[in-house]
Amino acid sequence: MITNKDYKSIFKKIPSPIYLWQKVDNDLILIDFNKAAKEITDNKITNFLGIKASELYQKKPQILEELYQCINEQKYISREMRYLYQSTGKEKILFVIYDFIPPNLVLVNTRDITQQKRSEEKLRENEIRYRSIVENSHDGILIVNEKYQFIYVNNELCKMLNYSYDEIIGQDFRNFLDDEGKKLVGDRYVRRQKGEKVPPRYEFNIVRKDGEKRRVEIISTVTPELKGGMTTIAQILDITERKKIEIKLKESEKKYRRIFEDSPFSIVLFNLEGKIVDCNPATSKYSGYEKNELIGKNFKDLIFIHPKYLSLLTKLFNLFLKGEKTYTTDIQMYRKKGDLVWINLRASQVKLNGETFFQVIIHNITKRKKADLLIKEQIRRLKELNQTQKEFITNASHELRTPLMSISGASELLIKVYNDKLDRNGLELLEIIQRNKQRLQYLINNLLEITHIDFAKLILNRQSYNICEIIRNISDELNYFLKKRKINLTLELPTNLMLKVDKIRFEQVIINLLLNAIKNSPANSNIKILVKHEGKSIEISIIDTGVGLIEDEINNLFTKFGKIERHGKGLEYLDIQGSGLGLYISKEIIELHGGNIRVESAGRNMGAKFTVELPIKDPLQERQKKKDKLL
Repeated sequence: MITNKDYKSIFKKIPSPIYLWQKVDNDLILIDFNKAAKEITDNKITNFLGIKASELYQKKPQILEELYQCINEQKYISREMRYLYQSTGKEKILFVIYDFIPPNLVLVNTRDITQQKRSEEKLRENEIRYRSIVENSHDGILIVNEKYQFIYVNNELCKMLNYSYDEIIGQDFRNFLDDEGKKLVGDRYVRRQKGEKVPPRYEFNIVRKDGEKRRVEIISTVTPELKGGMTTIAQILDITERKKIEIKLKESEKKYRRIFEDSPFSIVLFNLEGKIVDCNPATSKYSGYEKNELIGKNFKDLIFIHPKYLSLLTKLFNLFLKGEKTYTTDIQMYRKKGDLVWINLRASQVKLNGETFFQVIIHNITKRKKADLLIKEQIRRLKELNQTQKEFITNASHELRTPLMSISGASELLIKVYNDKLDRNGLELLEIIQRNKQRLQYLINNLLEITHIDFAKLILNRQSYNICEIIRNISDELNYFLKKRKINLTLELPTNLMLKVDKIRFEQVIINLLLNAIKNSPANSNIKILVKHEGKSIEISIIDTGVGLIEDEINNLFTKFGKIERHGKGLEYLDIQGSGLGLYISKEIIELHGGNIRVESAGRNMGAKFTVELPIKDPLQERQKKKDKLL
């Protein structure tokens, strides 16, 4: 028989914390607690024996209200709460029961459900997470029962079929397949029922609401874990576009295989060991060897490759193994018949089914090589001829100068000694000798200038000069010719304009251009020299009102020996003497200065304008400055 002492022992040993409150006056006093209450408070509950509820729960009015409600209304109350133990500082989630015990007691039973609640929350989070994964999957997810009726579909499958969720649920899965798909799925179902192992992955066509067929791949599994007995869970992937690409790839493979087979050029595939794994029919045509004689052979063992090129090919092959992408080279090979031919090899890396190969395209370049050798021989001969020409012009110029000096000296001596003894005819003959001596001297100098230009031996000595002063001095020196032709010269020049030029060469250009204007202008006409500073350059224009130029003459003007012959009525005033070298030399001198020379003319008898443009800064020095900055 259980005694009062036994009841007390049971009370003390109940595994969940219990607190006993007694009503005294208008408050509740804590009068007892069990062992579990001591443990959960680290034995600090003993310090609260005899404490009033109004004092203990002053800051927790809900607990205080529930205690009073239980005692005053003699009511059973239960709820969950978060409770912070003052004794330990730990927060727990508790399931609390307030139970009225007559006549004036409240028994408070607390059960710690913290771990349970956390597990439930984690389970809810997992459910939300996995639901989100399934619902937002880019693949269709479905569950069907044993009768192939849909019991679940995700959003993606609804989109795939173009039906709403409600239109799909409860429907037979096979209703959404074409005839071929229905037969396939039915056959697999029967085989599965017989206990056969059926591959979980296969393909068929689904039929959308609008009648469009889409190719899909299904991966399915059967499970008894879900409610409702044996169910099938499946993942459906729309592979329509992939299938189209596969078809295109197969067509492409056929096309490129045809190109490979029908190519007029030899194409050979080597593996990373250097062995031939494939070659096209043109290879047999090029080499004379059949395909079965080549497949499996290492390039080092190919007897048709000329031995002197094996080391080069080995070096290039090793570079390929280190990552070189492409190379091209020319070698010689022996055809099966024994004849030696030149071939060009163009090699590149290719990937086939994830494996790396070296593709070599071979061109027969024997004819090209012969042509190259012929061209090289012609170039060699032209160089020899050019050198001979140079030497001839140089030697001829020097040889001509010797008799010219004798003629010049003799004519000058005749004029000086016998000037008063010669009659008018004799003096005129001496003047003819002197003029032609000067003309011959000018021609010899021009020939030497051309030689220097053609062989890049014309070197400028550039210094800073006032070019306007140079132009004025030249105008004064040529004043005799201007007066003789009755031509008026106008100068529009700044007072001072400094420019780095080779003074002698610059004078040569201005003299050539001004004499050209004088010789091509009629009596009583005008010539103007205009100098302008334009941005980073200086322009010197010589403008005449003479015979002018037509298009064909302009195109031929600055060429070597580009002399223009003009005859006819009204052109008697033209001075047609000259070698046709002056303007060509002038153009080369200006270009050596980094400038250019151009001509403009509206046509015959409309005058001409020759313009020399020179940079203010020395282009060679500017290029050197840029190099120095880079360094």
